[in-house]
Amino acid sequence: DTHGVSPSLLLAIWGIETNFGKTPGTFPIGSALATLAFAGRARRRTYFTAQLRYYCSEIRPLQGEGRSIYGSWAGASGHMQFMPETYAKFGVSYCSTGPANIWASIPDALMSAANYLAAEGLHEDDYLIKKTDIETEVDYSWDGTNYAAEAIVWDERGLKIEGAKDEEKYFCVSPVGRHGPRILLGGQALALYKYNRSINYVLAVSKLATMIDGGHIDWSWDRTARPLGRSELTELQSVLTDLGYNAGASDGIIGPDTVRAVMQAQNGLGIEPDGYPDLELLARLKTLKD
Repeated sequence: DTHGVSPSLLLAIWGIETNFGKTPGTFPIGSALATLAFAGRARRRTYFTAQLRYYCSEIRPLQGEGRSIYGSWAGASGHMQFMPETYAKFGVSYCSTGPANIWASIPDALMSAANYLAAEGLHEDDYLIKKTDIETEVDYSWDGTNYAAEAIVWDERGLKIEGAKDEEKYFCVSPVGRHGPRILLGGQALALYKYNRSINYVLAVSKLATMIDGGHIDWSWDRTARPLGRSELTELQSVLTDLGYNAGASDGIIGPDTVRAVMQAQNGLGIEPDGYPDLELLARLKTLKD
Protein backbone atom coordinates (compact mmCIF):
# COMPACT_ATOMS: atom_id res chain seq x y z
CA ASP A 1 0.00 0.00 0.00
CA THR A 2 3.06 2.24 -0.45
CA HIS A 3 1.46 4.39 -3.14
CA GLY A 4 -1.98 4.78 -1.57
CA VAL A 5 -3.84 3.03 -4.39
CA SER A 6 -6.68 0.65 -3.54
CA PRO A 7 -5.68 -3.05 -3.88
CA SER A 8 -9.13 -3.85 -5.28
CA LEU A 9 -8.61 -1.29 -8.03
CA LEU A 10 -5.23 -2.79 -8.95
CA LEU A 11 -6.77 -6.27 -9.06
CA ALA A 12 -9.59 -4.98 -11.25
CA ILE A 13 -7.14 -3.41 -13.72
CA TRP A 14 -5.15 -6.65 -13.77
CA GLY A 15 -8.33 -8.61 -14.47
CA ILE A 16 -9.51 -6.33 -17.26
CA GLU A 17 -6.09 -5.96 -18.88
CA THR A 18 -4.88 -9.58 -19.00
CA ASN A 19 -7.47 -11.75 -17.22
CA PHE A 20 -5.15 -11.87 -14.21
CA GLY A 21 -2.11 -12.66 -16.31
CA LYS A 22 -3.67 -15.37 -18.49
CA THR A 23 -3.82 -13.35 -21.72
CA PRO A 24 -0.85 -10.94 -21.88
CA GLY A 25 -0.90 -10.81 -25.69
CA THR A 26 0.47 -12.71 -28.67
CA PHE A 27 2.36 -10.04 -30.62
CA PRO A 28 6.16 -9.63 -30.38
CA ILE A 29 6.13 -6.06 -29.12
CA GLY A 30 9.37 -5.09 -30.87
CA SER A 31 7.91 -6.00 -34.26
CA ALA A 32 4.55 -4.43 -33.39
CA LEU A 33 6.12 -1.12 -32.41
CA ALA A 34 8.41 -1.06 -35.45
CA THR A 35 5.41 -1.58 -37.74
CA LEU A 36 3.37 1.15 -36.05
CA ALA A 37 6.34 3.53 -36.08
CA PHE A 38 6.54 3.11 -39.85
CA ALA A 39 2.84 3.10 -40.76
CA GLY A 40 -0.07 5.42 -40.10
CA ARG A 41 -0.43 9.15 -39.72
CA ALA A 42 2.43 11.42 -38.67
CA ARG A 43 1.16 11.84 -35.10
CA ARG A 44 0.91 8.08 -34.60
CA ARG A 45 4.33 7.54 -36.16
CA THR A 46 5.87 10.08 -33.78
CA TYR A 47 4.28 8.40 -30.76
CA PHE A 48 5.24 4.85 -31.71
CA THR A 49 8.75 5.86 -32.75
CA ALA A 50 9.25 7.19 -29.22
CA GLN A 51 7.83 3.96 -27.78
CA LEU A 52 10.15 1.93 -30.00
CA ARG A 53 13.15 3.87 -28.69
CA TYR A 54 12.11 3.15 -25.10
CA TYR A 55 11.64 -0.51 -26.01
CA CYS A 56 15.12 -0.72 -27.51
CA SER A 57 16.80 0.98 -24.55
CA GLU A 58 14.78 -0.37 -21.62
CA ILE A 59 13.07 -3.65 -22.53
CA ARG A 60 14.99 -5.33 -25.33
CA PRO A 61 18.12 -5.81 -23.18
CA LEU A 62 15.96 -7.80 -20.73
CA GLN A 63 14.65 -10.28 -23.32
CA GLY A 64 17.71 -12.43 -23.82
CA GLU A 65 19.25 -13.47 -27.13
CA GLY A 66 16.74 -14.84 -29.64
CA ARG A 67 13.75 -14.30 -27.34
CA SER A 68 10.79 -11.94 -27.62
CA ILE A 69 8.43 -10.30 -25.17
CA TYR A 70 4.84 -10.67 -26.27
CA GLY A 71 2.01 -8.22 -25.74
CA SER A 72 -0.75 -6.33 -27.53
CA TRP A 73 -0.80 -5.22 -31.17
CA ALA A 74 -0.04 -1.69 -29.92
CA GLY A 75 3.10 -2.70 -28.01
CA ALA A 76 1.75 -2.86 -24.44
CA SER A 77 2.99 -5.81 -22.41
CA GLY A 78 3.18 -7.39 -18.99
CA HIS A 79 0.51 -8.23 -16.43
CA MET A 80 -0.77 -4.63 -16.42
CA GLN A 81 -0.08 -3.86 -20.11
CA PHE A 82 2.51 -1.10 -19.86
CA MET A 83 3.79 0.76 -22.89
CA PRO A 84 7.62 0.93 -22.98
CA GLU A 85 7.71 4.60 -21.93
CA THR A 86 5.42 3.89 -18.97
CA TYR A 87 7.66 1.01 -17.95
CA ALA A 88 10.77 3.20 -18.21
CA LYS A 89 9.27 5.95 -16.05
CA PHE A 90 7.17 4.03 -13.53
CA GLY A 91 8.44 0.45 -13.39
CA VAL A 92 9.13 -0.62 -9.80
CA SER A 93 11.34 -3.55 -8.79
CA TYR A 94 9.45 -4.69 -5.71
CA CYS A 95 10.47 -8.35 -5.49
CA SER A 96 13.00 -8.68 -8.30
CA THR A 97 16.73 -8.27 -7.75
CA GLY A 98 17.28 -6.39 -11.02
CA PRO A 99 15.06 -4.09 -13.11
CA ALA A 100 11.30 -4.26 -12.64
CA ASN A 101 9.98 -7.51 -14.09
CA ILE A 102 6.38 -6.66 -14.97
CA TRP A 103 6.13 -9.81 -17.11
CA ALA A 104 6.98 -12.54 -14.60
CA SER A 105 6.64 -10.85 -11.19
CA ILE A 106 3.07 -10.08 -10.14
CA PRO A 107 4.22 -7.88 -7.20
CA ASP A 108 6.45 -5.85 -9.54
CA ALA A 109 3.59 -5.43 -12.02
CA LEU A 110 1.02 -4.37 -9.41
CA MET A 111 3.40 -2.01 -7.63
CA SER A 112 4.44 -0.44 -10.94
CA ALA A 113 0.79 0.21 -11.80
CA ALA A 114 0.22 1.72 -8.36
CA ASN A 115 3.25 3.95 -8.85
CA TYR A 116 1.92 5.18 -12.19
CA LEU A 117 -1.64 5.77 -10.97
CA ALA A 118 -0.46 7.64 -7.88
CA ALA A 119 1.65 9.90 -10.08
CA GLU A 120 -1.48 10.65 -12.12
CA GLY A 121 -3.32 11.70 -8.96
CA LEU A 122 -5.24 8.58 -7.99
CA HIS A 123 -5.64 8.03 -4.24
CA GLU A 124 -7.40 5.40 -2.17
CA ASP A 125 -9.67 7.86 -0.34
CA ASP A 126 -11.32 8.91 -3.61
CA TYR A 127 -14.16 7.14 -5.36
CA LEU A 128 -14.35 6.49 -9.07
CA ILE A 129 -18.13 6.55 -9.24
CA LYS A 130 -19.98 9.28 -7.36
CA LYS A 131 -23.51 8.50 -8.47
CA THR A 132 -24.87 5.86 -10.83
CA ASP A 133 -28.18 7.37 -11.88
CA ILE A 134 -28.26 11.16 -12.03
CA GLU A 135 -31.63 12.82 -12.27
CA THR A 136 -30.89 16.13 -13.96
CA GLU A 137 -31.87 18.25 -16.92
CA VAL A 138 -28.22 19.10 -17.61
CA ASP A 139 -27.59 19.05 -21.36
CA TYR A 140 -25.95 15.87 -22.71
CA SER A 141 -23.46 18.11 -24.51
CA TRP A 142 -21.67 18.50 -21.14
CA ASP A 143 -20.86 14.76 -21.05
CA GLY A 144 -17.27 13.52 -21.28
CA THR A 145 -13.84 14.16 -19.80
CA ASN A 146 -13.43 17.39 -21.80
CA TYR A 147 -16.09 18.97 -19.58
CA ALA A 148 -14.74 17.80 -16.23
CA ALA A 149 -15.14 20.62 -13.71
CA GLU A 150 -15.36 21.49 -10.03
CA ALA A 151 -18.67 21.14 -8.20
CA ILE A 152 -19.31 24.89 -8.29
CA VAL A 153 -19.27 24.79 -12.10
CA TRP A 154 -21.66 21.83 -12.16
CA ASP A 155 -23.94 23.75 -9.83
CA GLU A 156 -24.09 26.52 -12.45
CA ARG A 157 -24.84 23.89 -15.10
CA GLY A 158 -27.78 22.64 -13.05
CA LEU A 159 -26.33 19.65 -11.19
CA LYS A 160 -25.68 19.85 -7.45
CA ILE A 161 -23.09 17.34 -6.23
CA GLU A 162 -23.61 16.33 -2.62
CA GLY A 163 -20.48 16.00 -0.48
CA ALA A 164 -18.22 17.33 -3.21
CA LYS A 165 -14.57 18.16 -2.56
CA ASP A 166 -13.70 21.77 -3.39
CA GLU A 167 -10.85 21.13 -5.82
CA GLU A 168 -11.93 17.78 -7.26
CA LYS A 169 -13.13 17.64 -10.85
CA TYR A 170 -16.21 15.66 -11.83
CA PHE A 171 -17.62 14.57 -15.16
CA CYS A 172 -20.72 12.83 -16.48
CA VAL A 173 -20.99 9.92 -18.90
CA SER A 174 -24.03 8.35 -20.54
CA PRO A 175 -22.87 5.03 -22.06
CA VAL A 176 -26.16 4.43 -23.91
CA GLY A 177 -27.52 7.96 -23.97
CA ARG A 178 -31.16 8.41 -23.03
CA HIS A 179 -31.64 4.62 -22.99
CA GLY A 180 -29.74 4.14 -19.74
CA PRO A 181 -28.11 5.66 -16.66
CA ARG A 182 -26.25 8.93 -16.50
CA ILE A 183 -23.17 8.40 -14.36
CA LEU A 184 -21.16 10.93 -12.37
CA LEU A 185 -17.45 10.22 -11.92
CA GLY A 186 -14.76 11.97 -9.90
CA GLY A 187 -11.09 12.79 -10.01
CA GLN A 188 -9.94 9.22 -9.49
CA ALA A 189 -11.75 8.23 -12.68
CA LEU A 190 -9.86 10.95 -14.55
CA ALA A 191 -6.58 9.44 -13.34
CA LEU A 192 -7.72 5.97 -14.44
CA TYR A 193 -8.76 7.40 -17.81
CA LYS A 194 -5.13 8.39 -18.39
CA TYR A 195 -4.17 4.73 -17.87
CA ASN A 196 -6.53 3.68 -20.67
CA ARG A 197 -8.38 6.41 -22.56
CA SER A 198 -11.72 4.65 -22.80
CA ILE A 199 -14.81 5.48 -20.76
CA ASN A 200 -16.00 1.89 -21.13
CA TYR A 201 -12.68 0.77 -19.63
CA VAL A 202 -13.10 3.13 -16.67
CA LEU A 203 -16.62 1.85 -16.02
CA ALA A 204 -15.58 -1.81 -16.36
CA VAL A 205 -12.68 -1.40 -13.92
CA SER A 206 -14.91 0.56 -11.54
CA LYS A 207 -17.55 -2.14 -11.48
CA LEU A 208 -15.06 -4.99 -11.04
CA ALA A 209 -13.24 -3.14 -8.24
CA THR A 210 -16.56 -2.61 -6.45
CA MET A 211 -17.40 -6.31 -6.80
CA ILE A 212 -13.96 -7.31 -5.46
CA ASP A 213 -14.71 -5.13 -2.42
CA GLY A 214 -18.01 -6.99 -1.97
CA GLY A 215 -20.18 -4.19 -3.32
CA HIS A 216 -22.62 -3.97 -6.20
CA ILE A 217 -23.34 -1.45 -8.94
CA ASP A 218 -26.65 -1.74 -10.73
CA TRP A 219 -26.43 -0.42 -14.26
CA SER A 220 -29.56 -1.33 -16.14
CA TRP A 221 -30.73 -0.04 -19.49
CA ASP A 222 -32.84 -0.92 -22.48
CA ARG A 223 -30.93 -3.84 -24.00
CA THR A 224 -32.73 -3.39 -27.32
CA ALA A 225 -30.86 -0.10 -27.73
CA ARG A 226 -27.70 -1.82 -28.92
CA PRO A 227 -24.75 0.21 -30.18
CA LEU A 228 -24.29 0.41 -33.93
CA GLY A 229 -21.68 -1.81 -35.50
CA ARG A 230 -18.71 -0.39 -37.42
CA SER A 231 -20.39 -0.69 -40.82
CA GLU A 232 -23.63 0.82 -39.48
CA LEU A 233 -21.73 3.75 -37.97
CA THR A 234 -19.95 4.31 -41.27
CA GLU A 235 -23.31 4.35 -43.04
CA LEU A 236 -24.76 6.75 -40.45
CA GLN A 237 -21.85 9.14 -40.88
CA SER A 238 -22.27 9.06 -44.64
CA VAL A 239 -26.03 9.71 -44.40
CA LEU A 240 -25.48 12.56 -41.93
CA THR A 241 -22.97 14.17 -44.27
CA ASP A 242 -25.30 13.78 -47.26
CA LEU A 243 -28.05 15.52 -45.27
CA GLY A 244 -25.81 18.49 -44.53
CA TYR A 245 -24.50 17.59 -41.08
CA ASN A 246 -20.73 17.63 -40.54
CA ALA A 247 -20.13 14.14 -39.16
CA GLY A 248 -16.43 14.08 -39.98
CA ALA A 249 -14.85 11.13 -41.77
CA SER A 250 -17.08 8.15 -42.58
CA ASP A 251 -14.80 5.71 -40.78
CA GLY A 252 -17.11 3.99 -38.28
CA ILE A 253 -15.37 5.70 -35.36
CA ILE A 254 -17.34 7.98 -33.05
CA GLY A 255 -15.55 11.28 -32.58
CA PRO A 256 -16.68 14.75 -31.47
CA ASP A 257 -17.82 15.68 -34.99
CA THR A 258 -20.05 12.61 -35.20
CA VAL A 259 -21.54 13.20 -31.74
CA ARG A 260 -22.24 16.83 -32.60
CA ALA A 261 -23.86 15.87 -35.91
CA VAL A 262 -25.98 13.19 -34.22
CA MET A 263 -27.25 15.72 -31.66
CA GLN A 264 -28.12 18.20 -34.40
CA ALA A 265 -29.98 15.53 -36.35
CA GLN A 266 -31.81 14.36 -33.22
CA ASN A 267 -32.90 17.93 -32.53
CA GLY A 268 -34.29 18.20 -36.03
CA LEU A 269 -36.23 14.96 -35.64
CA GLY A 270 -37.64 15.78 -32.21
CA ILE A 271 -35.50 13.12 -30.48
CA GLU A 272 -33.88 13.98 -27.14
CA PRO A 273 -30.39 15.10 -28.23
CA ASP A 274 -28.12 12.71 -26.32
CA GLY A 275 -25.54 12.18 -29.08
CA TYR A 276 -26.05 8.40 -28.96
CA PRO A 277 -26.24 6.87 -32.46
CA ASP A 278 -28.82 4.09 -32.55
CA LEU A 279 -30.81 2.10 -35.09
CA GLU A 280 -33.85 4.37 -34.76
CA LEU A 281 -31.83 7.41 -35.80
CA LEU A 282 -30.18 5.58 -38.70
CA ALA A 283 -33.55 4.34 -39.99
CA ARG A 284 -35.21 7.75 -39.79
CA LEU A 285 -32.31 9.54 -41.46
CA LYS A 286 -32.22 6.98 -44.28
CA THR A 287 -35.93 7.62 -44.83
CA LEU A 288 -35.27 11.35 -45.07
CA LYS A 289 -32.44 10.80 -47.53
CA ASP A 290 -34.56 8.52 -49.72
